[in-house]
Amino acid sequence: MPVWLIESVGGGELQKAFYLIAFMTAPVWLAMVFFPKQPIVKHLAHPLVLPPCFCVVSGLLLWNAYQNGVLPSWLSGFGYKEAQNFSRQPMAFLMLFCNWQIVNLALGTAMYQRALRGKFRMPIELVLCWVFGAWALLPFAIRLLVRGERFR
Repeated sequence: MPVWLIESVGGGELQKAFYLIAFMTAPVWLAMVFFPKQPIVKHLAHPLVLPPCFCVVSGLLLWNAYQNGVLPSWLSGFGYKEAQNFSRQPMAFLMLFCNWQIVNLALGTAMYQRALRGKFRMPIELVLCWVFGAWALLPFAIRLLVRGERFR
């Protein structure tokens, strides 16, 4: 199905799905930044608790795209052009964006758990991880080095 047709027919639904994906992890990020010592936050903000739960959203997007036949046939080859064409499909973009949110959350919760073990707070690094993903590892690593902590 052509991209322009998908966007013209389902533009509003695509926008809603984008916002849902963009903000689905917001409560966890905000809790880690503002309430890091709360027991429920310590329990839920773990790389093996919520990120796998959010994978269900990614799976639902994949299933919806498969059922509606909007995913391109990209099995014919794998290269730069095929990957670029795949990511231009609205449903494929939403799946990739959802995956990015989940990976950022997994990384952020791992950093949060490390900060709990080291008994320090790191709200700036968490916000950076929420927005920029892996780039937050640089200030986090610098913080650990300045604190004289080993990477374990």
